[in-house]
Amino acid sequence: MAALAISGQANAQILTVEESIVVDYRPVIARIEAGDTATARSRLQGVVTRLNIVEGQIVKAGEVVAIVTDDTISPQLSSLSSRIEGLKSQIRQSEEDLTRNEGLLARGFYPKARLDEERTTLDVLRRSLASTEAERRALSAREAEGRILAPANAHVTAVNVVQGSVVSPGEILASFATVNGIVRLALPERHAASIAEGETISLRLPSRSDDIRTATIMKIYPELRQGSVIADATVQGGLTALFGERVDVLAPVGERRAIRIPKEYVSTRFGVDFVRVAVGERFVDAPVALAAPLVDDTGQYEILSGLRPGDKIQKPE
Repeated sequence: MAALAISGQANAQILTVEESIVVDYRPVIARIEAGDTATARSRLQGVVTRLNIVEGQIVKAGEVVAIVTDDTISPQLSSLSSRIEGLKSQIRQSEEDLTRNEGLLARGFYPKARLDEERTTLDVLRRSLASTEAERRALSAREAEGRILAPANAHVTAVNVVQGSVVSPGEILASFATVNGIVRLALPERHAASIAEGETISLRLPSRSDDIRTATIMKIYPELRQGSVIADATVQGGLTALFGERVDVLAPVGERRAIRIPKEYVSTRFGVDFVRVAVGERFVDAPVALAAPLVDDTGQYEILSGLRPGDKIQKPE
């Protein structure tokens, strides 16, 4: 910003013009990419019986996005449940027989070898029950694999199936892009030296009325991707944009000295810009040339000609 000294005549609001250092920026075309991407894959051979997502939807981590059903699992679970009930009945009967026969053995009316055989049979039944229950738990866990969950808080970028589709293990059902407040920029390789981690840059969105946002570079990746430097940045206030949208990164290209004054000191008449400049003991309207017809983000004009450092200027009447 220009350094403007306020003179002693406070009521007249007279400023002394001074030069300042101005940094010039050049727009570098980049793309906005997703900070992280993920896919939802089927782990079963089956049919998509429920689909809860569409493109553009925002999902939360752990949310059920689809259900894949394998029709062969349910009959197997029913068979195992029936087998388990049968084993439990056999175990209960064996335990009752063993208790009764132990009493008979104590009174000398039952052979000990037969009782040992029954104890072994009961132990085998108990082990068979434990094995069958473990088999049912494993099959239930496999059935639960049909519940496809969102991997993170993310945008749904693509849905590759419809309800009723037949899918195979490993087939991609949907793709996601995370919404963690970080944008990924892909800049041309020749501008790699113009950015650094921790540096603040300006982003201009041409497709959104040239909206300018401030971002901070958080990480620069060490590998080029298709001739581009990949960098992660956090945008103040967040950024609503499409993945793959073009964005201009305003990269500094050099410094220069310039004169800049507040817009209140410039008046325009008949298409000519004037500034009241002190000439001796009075002020006169002197024509000036502006670098741009609009003020910058600080509300100042840059003066190309018509003023010199040390000139005193006054607001127009």
